[in-house]
Amino acid sequence: MKSLAIFPLCAAVAFAHSHEHHEAHIGYTWTSSSPCFKSEENDQEYCVFTDTTFAENRGTTVVTTPERAALFQRNPSFTDPSVTRGTNQDLVRTIPAKYTVQPIPGKGLGAVATTFISRGQLIMANTASLVFDYGAYESLSEEEYLALQASAVDSLPPNHRQHVLNMSTHDEDANHLTYPELVEKLTSTNAFDVDPAEDDPDQDNKFFTIFPEIARMNHDCRPNADYYFDLDSLSQYVHAVRDIYPGEEITVTYLDPTMSQRARSEKLLSNWGFQCSCPSCTASPAQIKASDDRLRQIAELRPEFNRHRRESSRATPQMAELMVSLYEQEKLWGWMQEAYRYAAVEWNGAGEPWTASKYASLAVEYGIYCSGERDGDVEDMEELVSDPWGHWSWMFRTRKRMGWGTGKGKGAGVIGIR
Repeated sequence: MKSLAIFPLCAAVAFAHSHEHHEAHIGYTWTSSSPCFKSEENDQEYCVFTDTTFAENRGTTVVTTPERAALFQRNPSFTDPSVTRGTNQDLVRTIPAKYTVQPIPGKGLGAVATTFISRGQLIMANTASLVFDYGAYESLSEEEYLALQASAVDSLPPNHRQHVLNMSTHDEDANHLTYPELVEKLTSTNAFDVDPAEDDPDQDNKFFTIFPEIARMNHDCRPNADYYFDLDSLSQYVHAVRDIYPGEEITVTYLDPTMSQRARSEKLLSNWGFQCSCPSCTASPAQIKASDDRLRQIAELRPEFNRHRRESSRATPQMAELMVSLYEQEKLWGWMQEAYRYAAVEWNGAGEPWTASKYASLAVEYGIYCSGERDGDVEDMEELVSDPWGHWSWMFRTRKRMGWGTGKGKGAGVIGIR
């Protein structure tokens, strides 16, 4: 990814409905909470809320409504400094770095491993630099929204702000852009979508976040690393999904890797402006066709595993074994949790607890570093490992019951789920 030139702070702009300060009733105070704009569409106010002391003075900025900002103020990452302590190793390094950022032929800058990184090992973690409410994007005028974005970047501590401005726009010539347009290009190119908290009443509007350090990782359709977002720490974690060797570039995927090769290429060119040169996209025509056939089969079979009524699903343990094989053949290492979960549920549904436990354990292993330990599917598979007979899936594909294993869980004693 290309590094941008250093840009000065943008000139002062007159903002409507600007406020000097917002203060939460729970005792948490933002460093600043302006400027603000009020939407003519829904009469909702959107402001730039900044805490320059967040995460050991790394700082963060949230563009949202005062009501949603109050929810952030109750987030553990804001109320308990220990939640984010040591997360941003680029600021306060307590463990040796596993990578370096250097030029990559044809890609600009990228992350390259400097040591052997084993599967499941943490590579990088960072708290969010910027958090944007999609509601602001949809409700405000373009001029107002761009002004809020620019102000959000400029509200960060100087060094942190420069990290954001050094991200790639995937644009050969960004010099023609105004400062607000540049910020918009940077954020739209490097954004990660995240869901709102469960207690957020505005579930229709998601957020997108910016992590400039993680944005240094280039795309590969079959990457060697994967990431997940943890809401409690407001952090993104990157782990190796297979062994990575010194000198090897560390990559993530920018899109759904189960799309066909043509669909992936078109989306990458349309959204990010580059032609993918990864091995999967530059393979021979015969290899690309074989890969697309496997991906098509995955797409056709996947819905069967989400139908938990016996009458409406063709899923079997053998079909689940096929899915595991297809995922492995496609090197979908960051998605293996899903395939293993299918196999665990189907084998348990057929009354094979030991095979089910094997796959559930694999789903937990991969799930912890690809989705996080608090992910619902990880917790579900942990329950199956602990007590397959008490798990909701026990014998749910058949009426036949074994004579052993009484189970302790909620589903114990249930003949089948109808």
